[in-house]
Amino acid sequence: MPRRTKAEAESTRAAILDAAELLFFEHGVSRTTLEKIAAAAGVTRGAIYWHFQNKADLFNAMLERVRLPFQQLLSVVDSNPDADPFSQLHELMTNGLRLIASSEQHHRVLTIVFHRCEYIDELNPAVTQQDKLDEEAVAVMQRAFERAEQTGMLRPGICPRLAAVALHMYVGGIISHFLLKPQQCDLMQHAPRLIDAMLLGLKRA
Repeated sequence: MPRRTKAEAESTRAAILDAAELLFFEHGVSRTTLEKIAAAAGVTRGAIYWHFQNKADLFNAMLERVRLPFQQLLSVVDSNPDADPFSQLHELMTNGLRLIASSEQHHRVLTIVFHRCEYIDELNPAVTQQDKLDEEAVAVMQRAFERAEQTGMLRPGICPRLAAVALHMYVGGIISHFLLKPQQCDLMQHAPRLIDAMLLGLKRA
């Protein structure tokens, strides 16, 4: 494929994803058809099928554009097992919340995932991918809490798996609420204290 043609194809794919992201955000996933996405992107429906198998494939590709930064944040925790696990988790969660607060794209896409998406059969492949990322996040946090337990930093009687699930649910709740009412909390400023509120309850006094 000639270089210019490849560049044009990548530009078309990005335009389709941009259009889908905005329409999913404005109208919800179930009410957004491929025809509407094609019209918004200025392409034919055939052009969409050239790049994506179906609506679920397009939805998943939209998610992939924001997943990578989160996956990179997770990898930092596992890559340095000798570091203070509570400091690592604090940095992971704080950076994740600040990324959502500072990036319009992350804000839009996560709003779609949390509040504009009906988890119907049509989107099952994309939902499965999101579930995998959630489980990966819990697994990384669990390993960090296991290291904390081994060094006597975890509060006695708390299971590392339960601590990881609780932290994941807590942060998910913060994200969900912030996406609906961002004016209620300056997430950029208060993210560290919000994470402290949870981690201090899990850390050995």
